[in-house]
Amino acid sequence: MYAKVSKKGQVTIPRLIRGKLNLGEKSAVLFIIENGEVKLKGIPAGSSSSLSGSLKENAHTYDPLEKVRERIQESIARDTNSEHE
Repeated sequence: MYAKVSKKGQVTIPRLIRGKLNLGEKSAVLFIIENGEVKLKGIPAGSSSSLSGSLKENAHTYDPLEKVRERIQESIARDTNSEHE
């Protein structure tokens, strides 16, 4: 199914999908990014307890910004070197 993104970055979940996921007023959704794709998990109203621990598998340990920058620079250097070989 297709949905447009508004200026505010909002998307309306089509009625058919809301019905299949049992989503109504006060329901929630969980967005999971895997391999460049987004998965949407429906959380029916009153089911917030079902979210408990659901992010654990997607959580990463905290890395200081300086460490992240170092890894990015190393990756760019590797990519640049492999292009010139």
